[in-house]
Amino acid sequence: MRKQEWYRQEYRRIRPEWRDSLSIYRDVIDEATNSDTRILDVGCGHGELLKPVYDKTLHTYGVDPDKEALDKNTLIKNTVVGTVEDLPFEGNFFDLVVSEWVLEHLPDPEKAFREIYRVLKPGGRVIFLTPNVWNYNVWIIRAIPNRFHDFFTKKLYERQEGDTYPVQYKINSVKRIAKTLEPIGFKKSQMILNGDPSYISFNRPLFALACLLEKVLDLEPLNFAKVHLIGVYEK
Repeated sequence: MRKQEWYRQEYRRIRPEWRDSLSIYRDVIDEATNSDTRILDVGCGHGELLKPVYDKTLHTYGVDPDKEALDKNTLIKNTVVGTVEDLPFEGNFFDLVVSEWVLEHLPDPEKAFREIYRVLKPGGRVIFLTPNVWNYNVWIIRAIPNRFHDFFTKKLYERQEGDTYPVQYKINSVKRIAKTLEPIGFKKSQMILNGDPSYISFNRPLFALACLLEKVLDLEPLNFAKVHLIGVYEK
């Protein structure tokens, strides 16, 4: 078990009501999916997080600029090399567009979401999971040059090399998301801010500090600074 996941389990033991952001994100998508749902996974890579959801429908599509990652993806039925800024799909085609850990990398968020809006059917939804620029973890990441991110990701979080990409954080707050999406025509359905103490939990003392910080961020005036944003916007 990776160290980060071990500390997440410790946090669940301390706070049984807590759920990690990936589980929340997956459940939000699951609730919106049935056998007829057409889903586009933007930046799908090689992960299998959404397997229980994608098993419900035959209409799964994925787009990613990384061909090597796509070649490893055995979950999504239709994959194509491409970018969110220039989606190779006709308009009004998808019921859902989903993405996790993508918004923080977008060089031109407005262009990306105009494309997402174009390919969604009327009433279709975009569901995303992304870091919150107001959280202390993002401050730490932004202080480290991009060229070192792959090294630290492998060493500290025991992930594969090549799983990190340059970060931009041009849209990573509740206000910036609204300011970008609403003029395009999107309407907010849901915005969940969720905490996670595991990112700086490299040992017991740091885990204790991270848990304390989560208690501080639970205070209503500071909720805006929790580490993850899980958003749902409708066309």
